[in-house]
This record gives sequence, structure tokens and C-alpha cells, in this order.
Amino acid sequence: MQLISLRFSDINGTLKEVLISDENFAKSTEKGIWFDGSSILGFVRRYESDMRLKPDIRSHYKLNNMDVYFCDVYSSEKPYEGDPRFVLKKVLAEAESLGYKFITAGELEFYLLKNGEKLDTGSYFDVSPKDKAHEIKIKIIETLTKAGITWETGHHEVGPGQNEIDIKHDDALLTADKILFVKNVIKLVAESSGVKATFMPKPFFGLPGNGMHLHMSLWSGDKNLFFDENNEHKISKLARYFIGGIFKHVKAITAITNPTVNSYKRLGEFEAPKYIYWGRKNRDALIRIPEAISQSSARIEFRAADPSTNPYLAFAVLLKAGLDGIKNEIEPPEPIEEDIYENKKYKNLDRLPSNLGEALEELKKDELIKSVLGPVFEKFYELKRLEWEEYTERKITDWEFEKYFDV
Repeated sequence: MQLISLRFSDINGTLKEVLISDENFAKSTEKGIWFDGSSILGFVRRYESDMRLKPDIRSHYKLNNMDVYFCDVYSSEKPYEGDPRFVLKKVLAEAESLGYKFITAGELEFYLLKNGEKLDTGSYFDVSPKDKAHEIKIKIIETLTKAGITWETGHHEVGPGQNEIDIKHDDALLTADKILFVKNVIKLVAESSGVKATFMPKPFFGLPGNGMHLHMSLWSGDKNLFFDENNEHKISKLARYFIGGIFKHVKAITAITNPTVNSYKRLGEFEAPKYIYWGRKNRDALIRIPEAISQSSARIEFRAADPSTNPYLAFAVLLKAGLDGIKNEIEPPEPIEEDIYENKKYKNLDRLPSNLGEALEELKKDELIKSVLGPVFEKFYELKRLEWEEYTERKITDWEFEKYFDV
């Protein structure tokens, strides 16, 4: 008997799985496999619980000799509109109706810990033996290669014990599937090596946080619509409008791409963006334009997102905002290439929300982004509002003990 893993995510982007036999696989593709939707965070109520998983044959990977398929969620024979994967598919269909294919890639940063301590004292691009995760990264890369995941690079990041694995560009739906799969593989390989991997956005005070930079472009056939040979940045007017749309909605988008209390302790430090501007050289810009050495490499890099985001929702809201920019020809402000702190330009720049509470209020006001999320909005907003209230009104932190214990 061959085991098959059917996978999907809850509203937070937490990976879920049901195992079936190869004998039941044909049934799953036709009628779906039943599960209790009321037990999945952000899905349905108890009296609406019957739901089904149908595997997407395109999203097929291998893990430990087991076939893994990412699935669409169905309710009453129809796609479930609260499924994060469906939310992204809906916006991708809109883009395709306009002649656009949305191509994306992701960079995953994470810390490796042993007995709660950072694995090494290495820094950016360090090699073994200073990089104590060298063998672990090789195991991760070997596992991903066997799985059928095309990766770009793996290296030590700036923080001690911090590392990065980059996923090669693909159709946005498959990229989102791969992000969840790769996070899972990294955690599995780390634990099998006696260490722990964390994707927490800001696990340590005074050290770099974990980001998940998202690379994006629009294509028509084999033509990259973001490329313009004659532009200084090698990007097209269409790409500028896409940036303009993101900037218009980015405060609401931040609630999705940075959905935890901890997310906002990363922003504004160690090249993680805080101010809303774009450019080619500045690595603390919200959107950076990587150097385009060919038509295929022209893209924009959204640098605010972190690995706690649900990648389906992140790509959905970024694409919808970009399409709004194209539709309404929204021009972004002029790019900034000099240091915004040396010349004090930051004083005149708008900024991202400073905490989850502010981001949720921005999300609540943005009708376009709410429309993308559909029924996910109310559930996401309520879930995150309760998190914010628990943190600000009830939770007692270590910092409070250190600061006030002896008052």
C-alpha cells in the first residue's frame, strides 16, 4: 500500500494533512475526501462541518517516499470561499481574464536553535565551521530536490544561527503551496538533526528578524510585462502602476503579510522596511527593484512580509492591489536611491502600521482588500482582534516582570 498525503492550510497558514491510501486517491480526485471543517481554525461552524478535499494534480511533491498533494476545499460540491487557496485562485482568475499570469518567488528566513540557544555565531554568507548549519542546509536542499521543489539558493543569514532558503519563481498558486511545503521540510530536517527551526518574525531582541521577501511579476505568454529595456530601473510603466496600487493599499495589506503581534517588532530594524517608498539600492525600502540582467529577471521585491503570513492570502491581496494600480494608472512616488536617514527624508515619508492593532484598523477601512478576502475577512479580523486584545489587555510578559516586579 502506498500512502498519500493530502494537504491544505487553515486561515493562519498552518499546514493540515490527511493520509489516504493509493486505492482511495482516484475517489479523492472525483468526489473528494471528507473532513470536519468545524475543527479547522477559521473555517465553518459545527452545524456546517461536512467538507471535502480535492487534490490539485499540478501541486504534487514527494516526501519520504510518500506522494504529497495540495488540495482545494469543497463544501456542498462547490469550492469553499473561505479556503485561503480559493481566495488566491479567485484573484488569479481575474488577472488571467485581463491577460496576466502572476509569477512569484519567496525567500524564507529562519533561525536554528539547539537547547534554546542559537546554533552558531555566524553571519551573512559564512561557511563551515563558522556556519554550524552547513550540513543541515545540505539535507534540506537534498530533501527539497527529491521532493520536486526547485530552489535557488541556501545560505547563512546575518543573524547568529539564522539561515535562508530561496524558492525558484513559479505560478503564484504553486509558489504558495511550496512555501508551506518548504517550511514543513525545514522543520522536519532540523528536528531530525537535533535542532529546532523557528520562523518567528522577531525571536530575539537586538538581532535581525525573519523576513519572507516576495518577488512578483506579471507575464503574458513568454513576455515579462514588468520589463522595459529603456527604463532606468528596467521596469515598465505597468510595473510602476502595480507598485502604485500596492502603496495605495499597503497599510491594510500589512495586516495580512504581517499578521502577528510579533511581526511589528521586526519592521524598522536590520533592513526590514518601515517607511513606504521604493528604489533599486535601498534594502530598507518597502519595495526594491532587483537588478534585471534579462527580460525574465525583471521583477519587484516586496520586503515587508514575514514567514508568519498565510502565503495564499498574501499573494491574493498584493495581486489585487497591483491590479487596482494598473486599472486606475496609479503612479507611485519617485524612487529614492539615497539613505533616507542621512538626509532625513524619512521625516516626509508615510509609514507602515506600527502594531497589529493599527494594521487591523487599516484593513477594516479598505473595501478593496476586504472584497478580495470575502468571507475570510470577518473570521481573520475577529481572530486577530482577539489576539491583539489578549496581548495588550491580559497577557503578562517577561518584560513586565523584569521592569515592574519590584515596584
